[in-house]
Amino acid sequence: MSSVKIMRRKNNLLLWGFLSSTVLLDQVSKHFAEVYFGYQSLILTPWLSFTLFHNTGCAWSLFQNHTMPLGVLGVVVLFFVYYARNILRIYEHPIAFGLLLGGILGNAIDRLFRGFVVDFIDINLQIYRWPTFNAADTALCIAAFILILFPSKREQNSAV
Repeated sequence: MSSVKIMRRKNNLLLWGFLSSTVLLDQVSKHFAEVYFGYQSLILTPWLSFTLFHNTGCAWSLFQNHTMPLGVLGVVVLFFVYYARNILRIYEHPIAFGLLLGGILGNAIDRLFRGFVVDFIDINLQIYRWPTFNAADTALCIAAFILILFPSKREQNSAV
């Protein structure tokens, strides 16, 4: 087996490992939030608490009450990103793509099977209160930072 095939296999294992771990962590944490937090806040620090919130929209509560179309759109984006990555042969950043796909899938599962996204992580810095979010949202943000801060070699070469 060539070293390229071994590298691709390793990258695919990383991608699928991070994807499945992200979905598992996201769904378990959301279940835990629904069972144990109810509609009370659990204050951990002066700036961090867990407050259960059901979001029928998407980022920053945009497009409220459009849960099913957003869930279907999430599945479409999931397949598009996965297949575009393979068609373009972007084998770099398997962790970032695993987090990205896992985050998309975690929130799509909520939208399609619960009818809303469970958000519960609440950050309030007194001067600014960040919108409540969840583990899937965190994975999406980490993936975006990785992909922005460390562009693929293909992108760097095409800019020269």
